Amino acid sequence: MGETKQGMAAKLENVFLEILRFVILLVLAISLVAAAVLGVYGVRDLGASESAYQPEKVDNKALMEELKKSLESNPATTAPEPAQKKSSPGKADNPLLEEELGKQLKAVADFLGHFDRNLTNPDGFKASLRKKAMALALEPSSEASVLDYAKGQTAFFLLAFADQTIVDALKKNGEDETLNSYFRAAIDLYPNFFERQQTQRKEFEAQEDARVMAAKAGAMMKIYIAGGLFGTFLLISLLLVLVKIERNLRAKPL
Repeated sequence: MGETKQGMAAKLENVFLEILRFVILLVLAISLVAAAVLGVYGVRDLGASESAYQPEKVDNKALMEELKKSLESNPATTAPEPAQKKSSPGKADNPLLEEELGKQLKAVADFLGHFDRNLTNPDGFKASLRKKAMALALEPSSEASVLDYAKGQTAFFLLAFADQTIVDALKKNGEDETLNSYFRAAIDLYPNFFERQQTQRKEFEAQEDARVMAAKAGAMMKIYIAGGLFGTFLLISLLLVLVKIERNLRAKPL
């Protein structure tokens, strides 16, 4: 009777050890896989870097459509005079840039000439154009970028000020307020587009900076957890070896 009970106890113990062995193997596999996955993602996030801002390309035709809408709506202006306040001519050390600024100045002067007006301070107006080009270009430190900005504005000015249909429409309207509104909108529309680009770029870079900082902080946490899981893997492996030894000792008693 006693031997029967001992046999049953041994069988139950063997069943328990088999279940324990299965559970240990399952936890072992899960911990190893989780450690590997978290380790890979942790290393990846640790090397996270900010994405480059992709600026929106200026579309002069779209700007002209917007300008024509402003002409139709006839918005009020706070500055009825198209002339610029006097200012210093500014630095002129880029011949190609000066050539573009000269084209812009001529386009404006020709436009105002249709209405028997002129710029009271052409040099100041040109200096203002130069200052905006050097400040609002996508890469202000790059002469090529500044020149690209200036060329784009020259093209826009030719659309805005050399269009005879617009000149005829303004003459037909005959109101100084309409002319001043159109002139101000045409002068400001192109640089305003790049000012919005600068604002969007700053917002994008701030978001990217926050994203990278969060990714690197999360990366360290992932690596720590992966290390802990790998330690758990080693501990469970040791436990499995001990269980195997225990079973062998029971199978072959000394």
